[in-house]
Amino acid sequence: MISPLTERFGRYGGDLLTARTQPHTDLVIQARDAYRLGDWETAYAAFCRAGAIGPLTVDDQDAMATAAWRLGHDREAVRIAELVHARLARTDPNAAAVKSVDLAQAWLLRGDVNMGRNWLSRARRLLPGDGPAAGRLTYLEAVVAVLTEDADALADRAAALRELADRADESAPAAPNLLALLSADDDHRQLENRLLALSRVLEEAHPRAAGETYYQLGEIRRLRGDSEGAATAYARARQLQTEPQPGEALLRFAVGDREAAWADLLATLNTLDRRRRARVLRGAVEIALARDDLAAAERYCDELDAGAEDWRGAVLVRRGRHAEALTALQAALQRHRARRSAYEAARVYGWMAAAHRGVGAHHLAAADEAAAAQLYRRLGIQVARGHGTR
Repeated sequence: MISPLTERFGRYGGDLLTARTQPHTDLVIQARDAYRLGDWETAYAAFCRAGAIGPLTVDDQDAMATAAWRLGHDREAVRIAELVHARLARTDPNAAAVKSVDLAQAWLLRGDVNMGRNWLSRARRLLPGDGPAAGRLTYLEAVVAVLTEDADALADRAAALRELADRADESAPAAPNLLALLSADDDHRQLENRLLALSRVLEEAHPRAAGETYYQLGEIRRLRGDSEGAATAYARARQLQTEPQPGEALLRFAVGDREAAWADLLATLNTLDRRRRARVLRGAVEIALARDDLAAAERYCDELDAGAEDWRGAVLVRRGRHAEALTALQAALQRHRARRSAYEAARVYGWMAAAHRGVGAHHLAAADEAAAAQLYRRLGIQVARGHGTR
């Protein structure tokens, strides 16, 4: 029988009794080093083993939650983050307030608007009126207002964002995965309308934040086949100081301006630091695969972190390494399904179909293709091209 503790940590805990043969301090150092390098799997495994021996500091526990999230272990990441919040609430109320915002965002990304709203309320009670966390809190409150179609709350949060923007020259509030946030109730057909509503409100209230929403609006229009609407949204994002890559390059590539799109994307990559390259790198891998430039696809894929199993699997499919590809793609599918990322899951199903055909499992390939088609129909978007075939 599997013990609850072993079941919780899975393969990362392994035989937790063996952790006692390695000193707690050594494991923590190993975990911290891996975390700094972005090696989330090693970091998470070492933190799990260290935690089985003795207590972790609050910073280490917070890093463990981040590593878990990066690996797609969303439920465990939220559980650990809530423990971090409880510790911070006793010692550092300001840090606890910031962690409340993090948890609100995590619950919204998991599709639980009510839990997200509860954590936003906690943060609002604790957080001072100024600073980056206040901007992110207000931004997320605006997102919830859009999700719940609360026009009065949206107008109020827009006014609050405008006041924050007027008070200081702040950068856009950091709220990653906007598409996932706004599709949190799984009603994907409303996503474009929600993005448009939020973009218009933010354009007046906080132009820099609006730039990202216009970029995401361009993304959903591109995926739905509205090339003209996507180009308009990307252009508006650029006007609002948001880099519209890789979406703009993917759009140009899709409409036939292939070489110019590739050149523009590479030029953009050369201007970005490591933190800002991740989104553009995914587009670079996608276009490289479509150009049959497998060496470039592998090179850019190697720069991506542990959350890029889908693109690694795609490259392996094109290399003919189908069994290896399936391992990576199944991990990616688990992650996307846990996060309810329907488009990404559909794309992975397409690559899995090609991999299953490659190993002779044609019945599984047919099932994968059917699953992908069902998701694309539900989303109302065009079928992605290049899933292992030309």
